[in-house]
Amino acid sequence: MTAPKSFKYATTTLLLACLPLLLSTPAKAYGYADPGTGAFLYQAFYAAFLGGTFYFRKFLDRVWKRRR
Repeated sequence: MTAPKSFKYATTTLLLACLPLLLSTPAKAYGYADPGTGAFLYQAFYAAFLGGTFYFRKFLDRVWKRRR
């Protein structure tokens, strides 16, 4: 049994209306991120991007060599 369209629409509208309120209310933050955390995340993203680029390039080289 499925819910009627009007119920789904009302539920979706209510959730979308409440989302900005939930995101804008302050909450206690029990975590701490030191300044080095951002640098570490940047370095991890950069390394993953470069590693993926080189892997993809090697993969394409293997594919093109097989076709020749």
